[in-house]
Amino acid sequence: MTKRIIRFSLFLAFVIGCILFIQWKGYHSVEDAAVLNIEQTFTIRHTQDEFVIKQSIENLPEGKYHIHYPPKAKDIDCQLGEDHVCKWEDGKNSQLKVKEGPLTFTYKLKAPMKVNSFLLEDWGITIKEAPSASTRIQLTEQNWRNGSWATGADLAGKEKMEGLDYYVFKAEGLIPPLFWQEQALVPMEMNQHLTIYSEGKPSLKRSIFEKLVPDEKIFVIMSNNISELTETDKLIFVPGGKKNVEKQLASLLLAKKLSFTDEKEWMLDLLVSSLTHTPAHSNKVEKMRETIFTVLTKEQADRWLENILSTDSKTITSQLLDELLEDTAGIKTDFFQKNADMSKPFQPFYFLDKRKIYINGKKADKINILLQNDRTYISFVPLIEMLGFHVLDSSKPKELMIGKNGDKYHFIFSKKLFFKNGQQFGFQRNPFSMDHNEVYFDTAALKGLFDLEVEENSQEINIH
Repeated sequence: MTKRIIRFSLFLAFVIGCILFIQWKGYHSVEDAAVLNIEQTFTIRHTQDEFVIKQSIENLPEGKYHIHYPPKAKDIDCQLGEDHVCKWEDGKNSQLKVKEGPLTFTYKLKAPMKVNSFLLEDWGITIKEAPSASTRIQLTEQNWRNGSWATGADLAGKEKMEGLDYYVFKAEGLIPPLFWQEQALVPMEMNQHLTIYSEGKPSLKRSIFEKLVPDEKIFVIMSNNISELTETDKLIFVPGGKKNVEKQLASLLLAKKLSFTDEKEWMLDLLVSSLTHTPAHSNKVEKMRETIFTVLTKEQADRWLENILSTDSKTITSQLLDELLEDTAGIKTDFFQKNADMSKPFQPFYFLDKRKIYINGKKADKINILLQNDRTYISFVPLIEMLGFHVLDSSKPKELMIGKNGDKYHFIFSKKLFFKNGQQFGFQRNPFSMDHNEVYFDTAALKGLFDLEVEENSQEINIH
């Protein structure tokens, strides 16, 4: 009895194992379809009023697949291998079991009789378990021979024959849309990932778009038939004769290429206006752009922009813009971080000096150094505290009263004068500067105010 039970248990385990293996095999093969080198070839023949399409799919592993047809496809036929009619798993002809290929579909789509331009979308049959493939499109045009076809794929060949025009496109990934227009379209490769089709030479500065290299291939149709900038899949449609289209396209490509923080709008505005050398939309951003191009040489500005476009950082931030200034031009600043909040007034540009500062031989860790217009400014309150002064009154944001050994000083930051023990004195020029509510003082005025000498070199600043 025990032996029977053991034999039955082993037999049952074997049966269950076989069932699980068969299920796993079917699932596993379908799962692998997404990573295998699946190839498909479309042969499209455009006659007077319809597109006759043949789609052949190679290297599809054995398994069950869900088929999605174009919404307006008709006269659909399916074959497996050379001459085997497809056997469907359901009554809707949407689930198909594949043992060996190739898998071939033929079907038709209605074509308009007369148009100036035409966009053909969602025209290929797709497989849910294998949505992307290496695609070759062979299109023969017998009717609209006075125009041009373009698509979101590389043009591999084009030939005008006696009775038809012949096009070959190659793509990786999803099936691209097809576009035709009555005027001839000429492709121009801006870089390895960006191709622009236009009616003759595009009215765009090539130097700008040579720098804008998308992460994946993008194709642009630039035509006078297009009324506004739109996009679908890997095709971008650009109006040919409108103003500011260059900035619009550059902005769209930048937004695709770079990731931004919540400060996206002003940073996009800054980068696009810097690339195109045109005014920014925001007055504050335009001040930022003008400041950068004043501080940097042309070579430094170009290198800074190139490093932004090629950065490995996943997100562009105001801090990163400042850091790239230091990396490319040797300039340390927090200019963009100070101006990141668009609700606050524009803050001027200061160089952050990395030198060490000593006061009467003692290192001053809390004192910051700013450089502006060839002048050196240092944090005023930490300075006077190290000199032995005490703050007597700081209640007014733009005034300060300090004291030491019975002497009292009253400073008004917006003026070239100050009061010592009630008596008025003046500076040759206003030595104060405000940055993020912190007061800075021009070191050149320390001699006249506190009779201090200032010695500077490339490593440190000594005040004594």
